[in-house]
Amino acid sequence: MFMTIKSSGATSKKTQQPAFNQSFDQPLRPLFKVQPLALCIFMLLAGVHNPVFAQQNSAAAPDEANKNGNNKAQAIETITVTAQKRQQNVMDVPVAIDTVSATDLKETNSVLLGDIADYTPGFKFSKDAVVQASASMRGISSSNISTGGDPSVAIFFDDFYLPRAAQSVMFSDMQRIEILKGPQGTLFGKNAAAGVVNMIPNAPSQDDEAFLKATLGNYALQRYEAMANTALSDEFALRLNLMSNQRDSFLNNVYSNYQGEELGNTDHQAARLAALWQPGANTKVQFSYDWDDVNQGYAPSIGVSPYAYSMNPLDRTIKNDVIDGHERRDMDALSLKMTHDFNDDWSGKLISSKRQWQVSGRDDSDGTADKTRYLDTINFEDSDIFYNELQLNYQKDNLSYVGGVTYSKENVYQKTSLNIMADTVARLTTANLNGMLIGALQGAGLPAEMINQMGLPADHLWNPQDWASILSVMAMVDPGAGQLLQMLGAAPFSPELVGAIAATGDLTYQAVSAGLGINEIFGPSNAGKLWAEDIINSGTFNSYGVYSDVDYQLNEQWGFTAGLRYSRDDKDFSWEIKERSFGAAMPGLTDFLFPLMPRLDASHSWSKLTGRAVTRYHLNQDSMVYLSYSTGYKSGGYDSLDPRSAITPFAPEEVGNLELGYKADLWGKLRLQLVGFQMDLTNRQRSVNSKEPGAGVAVPIVINGDQDIHGVEVILDYQATETVKLGLVTEYRSTESKWQQFYNAEGKLVTDVEKSSTADSYTLSADWTPNQQWLAGDIKLHLDYVFEENTRADDPDLLDVAKTIPAYFADSKSLNARLSWSSADQQWELALWGKNLTDSASTGGIGGWAADVLGTPIISLNPPRTYGAEVRYQF
Repeated sequence: MFMTIKSSGATSKKTQQPAFNQSFDQPLRPLFKVQPLALCIFMLLAGVHNPVFAQQNSAAAPDEANKNGNNKAQAIETITVTAQKRQQNVMDVPVAIDTVSATDLKETNSVLLGDIADYTPGFKFSKDAVVQASASMRGISSSNISTGGDPSVAIFFDDFYLPRAAQSVMFSDMQRIEILKGPQGTLFGKNAAAGVVNMIPNAPSQDDEAFLKATLGNYALQRYEAMANTALSDEFALRLNLMSNQRDSFLNNVYSNYQGEELGNTDHQAARLAALWQPGANTKVQFSYDWDDVNQGYAPSIGVSPYAYSMNPLDRTIKNDVIDGHERRDMDALSLKMTHDFNDDWSGKLISSKRQWQVSGRDDSDGTADKTRYLDTINFEDSDIFYNELQLNYQKDNLSYVGGVTYSKENVYQKTSLNIMADTVARLTTANLNGMLIGALQGAGLPAEMINQMGLPADHLWNPQDWASILSVMAMVDPGAGQLLQMLGAAPFSPELVGAIAATGDLTYQAVSAGLGINEIFGPSNAGKLWAEDIINSGTFNSYGVYSDVDYQLNEQWGFTAGLRYSRDDKDFSWEIKERSFGAAMPGLTDFLFPLMPRLDASHSWSKLTGRAVTRYHLNQDSMVYLSYSTGYKSGGYDSLDPRSAITPFAPEEVGNLELGYKADLWGKLRLQLVGFQMDLTNRQRSVNSKEPGAGVAVPIVINGDQDIHGVEVILDYQATETVKLGLVTEYRSTESKWQQFYNAEGKLVTDVEKSSTADSYTLSADWTPNQQWLAGDIKLHLDYVFEENTRADDPDLLDVAKTIPAYFADSKSLNARLSWSSADQQWELALWGKNLTDSASTGGIGGWAADVLGTPIISLNPPRTYGAEVRYQF
């Protein structure tokens, strides 16, 4: 009779200019349409790159520099990278690569990957939860929180691969960060289907140096950093880094009885000790220990429902009652890195690391303080990875080679808990009863007005008036319910019935539950009890790779690169759903959200041969055009919240990327990187919130789809004058997608699966360094403006409530600044900084596990205006 709510659960030499405008014609047209600034810049560059004009200006530049008496100030800094596993000038690398230097990190006040995403076209990294952060490259993001899947963007720290929950680490004493876009399956492998982020910390050296740095700001920001490097002998050096980052939340939780870490605050500490041993002139051995501790409140869920504090997230006020809201991660790693030069041509490198972490996060999933709509989720993970790589390098004349093997083993354990109050279960049961009783009355021909007069739909069965209405209607169609009313001495729809229900406590509920066999009907004495159901996952993942990459400079103009990698992933995974205490006390209730399930094991292997072929042509010693085709692969896997994937695991992600690029250093003043690309994705893995028929709540699941992505990326650095440097990064991207059908968070089947979308973003920057000194020191002013077009109106499963929140569709805009003073001896540096100075408001995505079933969608809000001061002393 009643429906139970369930869920199924090298250096180069170069010469002349190519004609490549036709190749870029199609991807550039949309960019020009929406980005007049980029059009003006490109037209300017097209004009100034006329060979005669360039020759004239190249001759004039040194004279101007000499006249100014400062040759160094006129030159754009040379950036050395290891993106191709060898030392190269970034402008000689035929790959779309962005480099973030230590100076860039300082000027932008960046400490996490989410902070630098604004300054890198095509790269995004989530700014909310640390332990469940995810990266996106050219619109390709990782799937959900499942340990059974892999990220689409591979992230490396000091050459070592970081799995999903370990990716967000602080930038303490970082040398640079390299961001490689497009599939990098030849050299990096390990699921680098969409791109790679390579974080490179400073290594121990023979220099004795140290610094202390303190940053203070609004919202009680306190950030402290220390570094000390010393040479104990000619053979041995140590480098120690310490960093602490703490800040209060941007939001105010007005729930008076909240107990837990402050939602949205920051409390993150990290340390690194590295030792460098050089037993001979040709050998280096580095040992390092990394420690990382996060202990803070979870990113706050802002309710946007009538039951939340407000329907306007810009109030920056919440009323959340989550029990023990927190986000914690205890992580450490031991690493070995050994390099050896066998002779002038051959060298080798061996790296090995063991990283382990424990993660716990509990967040409010309803955004309210309404006990009858309470839902929180807990994610616990205890995992580790053993990562190894052996690499050989050859360099002689015009030929270079990199080859090697990789092996990693991950052991994963994850427990995902959904926690609701008994009060919430009663509300969901009320909704089921409403549906069945109203359906019966409508089937009997009663009009809606009469049904409303009978008190239906009822709000909550623990309200005596609502329960009286339900019992009265039951009595009309069920003799057993009529007998119960007779025992109470009350007639249907009478005031006496309401009083009798209030006086007898759980009695009427127990009687109906027993009589009808509906365990979900229970009385108000259970108020406040937590109902928790767990899905427990464990797995062992073995990953193997063999790669070779050859680079050959044919002559001064032409060069070629080709590489192959064979990758194999073996995954063993399991699911188990156990009975919990609330269900043990009330038998039959443990499958309310997920059905009880004994341990289910699955195994599968995936393998793929990926590669790249690159041709480059040097117009002259300062400019290059390249054309490349590369393929990438991300292993298939299992959905930790969907045991059905044991039978049908989601397919591996496969990427093909065609790329045409132009890189130029002009007159020592202007540096340009222009890239046009087209990526074809097969079996793209995407996470959606889905509530299938009969399910209690929406849960994140993985679906597959095919995508065609094409776009343009521009990076421009221009030393306009001796004292002024300007910069631009911009991206335009167009995506055609076709997804498999799925049920959205509202339980509706989404059949409109063919979608088109565009994305446009840019960042403008300016640096002013006046010649004159101030207070016996040097002044520098840095400004940047970040813009990102909002494309949420194209979401295939957009919730209706989003249309009532104007800020949800607002473009993201942020004006940031830093004014610094450095002493003449460079020992002291003082700075004032501000981010989002115009206090522009923008939101994160909308949804939540209970958005539809409890009517409580949630949203996030990006940080408001922040500002502060910092002081640094160099020993």
